[in-house]
Amino acid sequence: MESIKQFLFSRSFTVDTLQNVPVEKWDEQPSGCPNSIRWNAGHIYFSTEALLNMADESYKVERPEWGVLFATGTRPSEWTGDVTEAAAILQALKQQGARIEAHFAGKLTAAASIPLNIRGHEMENAEAILQFVTWHEGSHAGMIKTISNVLK
Repeated sequence: MESIKQFLFSRSFTVDTLQNVPVEKWDEQPSGCPNSIRWNAGHIYFSTEALLNMADESYKVERPEWGVLFATGTRPSEWTGDVTEAAAILQALKQQGARIEAHFAGKLTAAASIPLNIRGHEMENAEAILQFVTWHEGSHAGMIKTISNVLK
């Protein structure tokens, strides 16, 4: 349960940070930043869905179509057509935390449906993957905070 609390703490920072950035700044990219605030916010949501589905395949990925915009390796400079609205991303991030808490309560020690290996670091249960997700979110939330500070 402590890992879920840590995740929710990280998520509250992300949401608070995003709510303090004017929407018109979400697509600006300062020099040296490969992605925008919108991309980082959408990437946090989408990657969390994908990674936690690996932790437990019964965790249903919501908004899988966001992958074409926000999966690892995508970039705002390659986007064509409509892009997910900031309000939709914020709402999804807010709802996702409660879904994760409800789904993974009592399941964190279960073996991962698909173990995650990143650079030789093996994550074999749901809790290890959730801890990685929390770290990953923190790194992107830090980018969001940095970009927003540069744009002030």
